[in-house]
Amino acid sequence: MAQLYVMIPGKDQPQLLEVDELARRIKAGEIPDTANVARLGETNWSPAKDLPELKEKLAPASALPQTATSFPSISGAPSPISGASPSQAGGPSPFSSQAGGPSPLGSQAGAPSPLGSQAGTPSPFGSQAGTPSPVANKPGGGVPKTAIIGAGAGLGLLVVVVIALLVYRNSYSRGLVLEHLPEDCAELYYLDVAGVVTSDPVKPMLEKFIKNSRDLAEEEVSNKSKKDKERFQKAIDALEKNGMQPTTLREVAVCVPTVDHDDKSSSGKDKALLVVGGTFRKGDILQGLKEAVEAAIKDEDACKIDDDDGLRMLKCSTEFKSSKKEPVYAALVDSRVLAISPDKKTLKSVRASKDRSKTYSANKGEHVVMYRAKESPSWDGSFGESKLKIGSSDTVFTVETHYDPEKGKKKLDQFKDGDELVKKKEKGLKDAADRCFEKPPFDVLSESVERTKVEAFDDGIRYEYKVSNKDLAKVFKALADADKEDMGKLFKVWMCIGSAVDPYVSSY
Repeated sequence: MAQLYVMIPGKDQPQLLEVDELARRIKAGEIPDTANVARLGETNWSPAKDLPELKEKLAPASALPQTATSFPSISGAPSPISGASPSQAGGPSPFSSQAGGPSPLGSQAGAPSPLGSQAGTPSPFGSQAGTPSPVANKPGGGVPKTAIIGAGAGLGLLVVVVIALLVYRNSYSRGLVLEHLPEDCAELYYLDVAGVVTSDPVKPMLEKFIKNSRDLAEEEVSNKSKKDKERFQKAIDALEKNGMQPTTLREVAVCVPTVDHDDKSSSGKDKALLVVGGTFRKGDILQGLKEAVEAAIKDEDACKIDDDDGLRMLKCSTEFKSSKKEPVYAALVDSRVLAISPDKKTLKSVRASKDRSKTYSANKGEHVVMYRAKESPSWDGSFGESKLKIGSSDTVFTVETHYDPEKGKKKLDQFKDGDELVKKKEKGLKDAADRCFEKPPFDVLSESVERTKVEAFDDGIRYEYKVSNKDLAKVFKALADADKEDMGKLFKVWMCIGSAVDPYVSSY
């Protein structure tokens, strides 16, 4: 769905809205039709009512013409569309992420009301003013009234269902990718793309950031050879042609499953799963991936699309330094969820949806989640989770780490005196604030680092960083203008903070 920047009266920054959502809010009186709007990628602003794609949606609905096939008026019978909504039919709404349940991560991102566009539209099944019944007045009685009621209600329900399914297919619920994950991820990385890009700190600079990121990527490729740059561009064009736009992506999750240490043939990563959620309705996303991969590796026969047990699946065999071709599979496990994995069995196992949000502590509306399972600690015995949540005024980043009793024995010694450990960490954070932010553009984060809350447990520690969205907006503005050197500065700042708070100890 096309999106527009909208200058809403009383707001300092433009808001990114889908065309249908903007039309709905204008009709509801929430936004004036004179509000200035601009398309993505353009700098020309104009009143909303003058934009061609909005004119048709804002035009008043016209009455349907009288026809000889109009259904007769049924006294006391409600219109099958305007008189009842699908959710009143005794069944769950088809618009939540789970049948009969709410979305695990909150409300739908920008999804229109399934029947909102019906407001003011006359029912095609009600009586037409002045139109006699073609059946009831027929000599001999004709069709019984009960049959007419049943036919009208049945056709009305059919129309409602079709409209509902169309809206459902073109909408997106936060947390859908979490419904198509295995239950045994040793590591999980989740990003709410839509939530981040529409947040106040990011939204005003989003378009510039996307352009700058693409320019940096093209620059990196062009430094190698002209042919590499051409392949890169062909791959991007193939994705865009088949509907993969920046606004298409809503969520991303990566799962690295638990490794069986007795199975020497598996590293865990050969069964990793990438799950991408989005509105893939403007093209054939599998065909786009096929063309992109083949353009990137210059092999027109690298990929093929087949039906596998009722699932349309893309298989690409790519050859790297080794002579062995490693297959990668992709499939739409839901009309809005794309799954990619080197292991076909893993991919097919996530076709059925099941809410995994609580399994990976991602059920509280966080925009970023990084999770490590207790059953699969890292080499130093650590496990836990990191989360980032962008609120209305502040952004909070929490890091909670625990240690396994066996693999993390050396680390556990430091938690014997929790109060002393907290003081030590707070001093490290103050030192980091003093020496890690010597120069702009990231110096605005210095105070937030110094004010970090620290909490110690018997087997671990928790940090809570809070930064104002105003300061975060400055950082994102810097990233939108950043070159490779600026990106390097950000990495150095992060490493500096880490070394100040948890300096390397050789005994570990």
